[in-house]
Amino acid sequence: MKISDILKEIEEEEKEQQKDAVSIRLMFNKYLNNWKLFFLSVFIFASSAVIYAYFSTSLYRINSTLLLRDENKGTDFNSNALLPEMLGFSSTSSVENEAEVFRSEFLISRALEDLNFFISYYEPKGLWRWKEIYENERPINVSIKEKNGGFNQREISIEIIPLNNNTFKLLQEKKEGRILKFGEEIKNPFGTYVIEKNPDFFYDFAEKLNEPVKIVFHGKQLSRDIADNFEVDIVNKLASVITLTTYTEHPKKGEDLIQKIIDIYNSDAENEKNVIAKNTISFIDEQLVSLTEELLAIENEAEKYKLRNSITDISAEAQLFLNSTTTNRQQLAEIAVQIDVLESIESHMTSSNSEFESIPGSLTVTEVTLNDLIINYNKLQQDRERMLRTTQPSNPIVLNLSEQLTSLRRNILENIRQLKNNLIISRRSLESSSSQFQSRASRVPTIEKELLDINRKQGIKQEHYLLLVQKREEAALTLAAASTGNSRVINPPSSSEYPVKPNKKIIFGLSVIFGFGLPFGLLYFKDRWDQKIQFKSQVLENTKVPVLGELSKLKKEGPIAISKNKRTMIAEQIRFIRTSLSFATSNKEKQTILVTSGMSGEGKTFFSVNLAISLGLAGKKVVLLEFDLRKPALLKSLKINQKMGLSEYLNPTKKVSIDDIIYHWSEQENVCIIGCGEIPENPAELMINEKLQKLLSNLQDRYDHIIIDSAPIGLVSDSFNLANFADVTVYMVRYNFSTKAQLKTIEDIRKTKRFKNPMIVLNDAKLEMTYGYGEAYGKSYYQKS
Repeated sequence: MKISDILKEIEEEEKEQQKDAVSIRLMFNKYLNNWKLFFLSVFIFASSAVIYAYFSTSLYRINSTLLLRDENKGTDFNSNALLPEMLGFSSTSSVENEAEVFRSEFLISRALEDLNFFISYYEPKGLWRWKEIYENERPINVSIKEKNGGFNQREISIEIIPLNNNTFKLLQEKKEGRILKFGEEIKNPFGTYVIEKNPDFFYDFAEKLNEPVKIVFHGKQLSRDIADNFEVDIVNKLASVITLTTYTEHPKKGEDLIQKIIDIYNSDAENEKNVIAKNTISFIDEQLVSLTEELLAIENEAEKYKLRNSITDISAEAQLFLNSTTTNRQQLAEIAVQIDVLESIESHMTSSNSEFESIPGSLTVTEVTLNDLIINYNKLQQDRERMLRTTQPSNPIVLNLSEQLTSLRRNILENIRQLKNNLIISRRSLESSSSQFQSRASRVPTIEKELLDINRKQGIKQEHYLLLVQKREEAALTLAAASTGNSRVINPPSSSEYPVKPNKKIIFGLSVIFGFGLPFGLLYFKDRWDQKIQFKSQVLENTKVPVLGELSKLKKEGPIAISKNKRTMIAEQIRFIRTSLSFATSNKEKQTILVTSGMSGEGKTFFSVNLAISLGLAGKKVVLLEFDLRKPALLKSLKINQKMGLSEYLNPTKKVSIDDIIYHWSEQENVCIIGCGEIPENPAELMINEKLQKLLSNLQDRYDHIIIDSAPIGLVSDSFNLANFADVTVYMVRYNFSTKAQLKTIEDIRKTKRFKNPMIVLNDAKLEMTYGYGEAYGKSYYQKS
């Protein structure tokens, strides 16, 4: 990048910064110029703030901090450790739910009712103001005896004026006052009430005589209003701590209200728990009565069944039957063996070949007598056989032994028959018993099943009975337990030291902010929506046509703003424009200057006159042409009366010379004027007349400068017909009058080159808007008008 390009960029940046600084300064000066509007706005808002602060009710903030029971967050602070384990009666709650309970209008309404806060008392406090009084501050008390349907419908106020210790004057709803006695019943649309002296009044009652006391009977709306403004804030999501906040006119009244709300909340929680426990006990008692009857009936049924089936313990009896059957079988087997042994002995002894033979020793019997007989028999048999080996059978000894054996044989057989009969009887008895045991044992499963069904019913009823008895004891323990309530007060209700509503600092601060902000906003949006040109920067942003200079606002009336000895600001501005114009045209000696504008009223005639005078003061010969043939104003503003003018000269039917229409302005040196003359019917056709070129050529020979005051280009095309004759075109733009659309027209003219050397002169500039100088500097530097 070349150094020249860098320097050019730096120069452009500096110009932009300077332009921004000037724009900001001009904007500030513009707002400062409307200081009266700002002052009026601030005064109105500040006055409104003072009036609002005076008449608004001062409210104190009352708050209290509570710890709520919440099992989910580990804050169940019940004193009885057993109660949390009793599932049916454990206290379960959440902070979010309880917060909504505190906000409920019903809870607040009950607190207001208990505290009798639906009646408020006020005493005068300054002009048109009332101050609430509470408890021992009020000289009187109101007792409601009976409420009618209209009590809660609307708010009613009355005034009481104590006249003496016995009577007072009652004023109600713009009615004439009534003289009544303290303690006398009073009826009105909302009910019957009694007004009495307050025995706890802190001051002397005589001091309050003839001083009004305002009594307000609030309706349901009071509880709604308090509920709407009642704040319940959860301090921490991880804790069960909440803060209750309300705002009241009297701090002690607010503290009592929050305390009453907490008391009612805890009382309701306890009552709810106690009601549940009492209802549970009542229900359990009813169930126990019927359950006891059912359980007794089942027990009686079980008893009758056991008696009917002769059982006590079915399992033990079944085992007994099994053991008895086994024993019987063993005994029957033994008896069968003994009978077989006896029959064998009997068969042996009754056979013909065994009369004097020994009984085999293998045939043993368990009966002692029979066994002894057999032993004796065998011994005698052995003795006989031994004797026969040495003696003859006829030996007396042998015969004696034979007789003994015969006798003993008969005894043994008799004994065997008896034993056998006894065993057969025993066997029959055992077989009968065994049959009974088997029959009884076969019925055991059926008996066991039926008895098990009875026992199952009895067990179910027994468990139900025991459960109800347990729950009844738990409910009774819940009622008897000393509870700490559903909440614990961490910080008791307390009020702020000073009123917090309305916040007068914020009110006055906002009044000042709005006081400045409203006019600022109005001016800002007016500028944003206003299409009129207000600053020079707007001209520079919308067109590249150079600005020749600015003309400040002329306070005094009159078209002439410059003279030889004048050094006023506008005079110097005209001189500055004259110099700039000379530089812009490279000090060309002969110049034709066309002055036009976008619409009428932008100061082209004023500028043309004063530019002509300025050039004349510089020693230049100047002629001023009034070429606004449709609405001429030049000669009229200068109070010059000349009948002949341009319309007569350009009229081809008339023969008028140039000298006939030139007016030599004696009051200004070197300045001549050619007026419009009579307003023609066809000005556009006159402008294209050949005599126009002849006129301008002649004037260029006579004068150094020709200034043409033409018609506005935004309205007619006359100026375009004169464009070819002009060396310089001055376009007048008036602040707060010309529009931004006109700047587009100027820019379009520049691009299409329909006018030679177009330049802009800004008219009606305020002092602080010209060249960025301050007003103080301008006033001190320039000569006063």
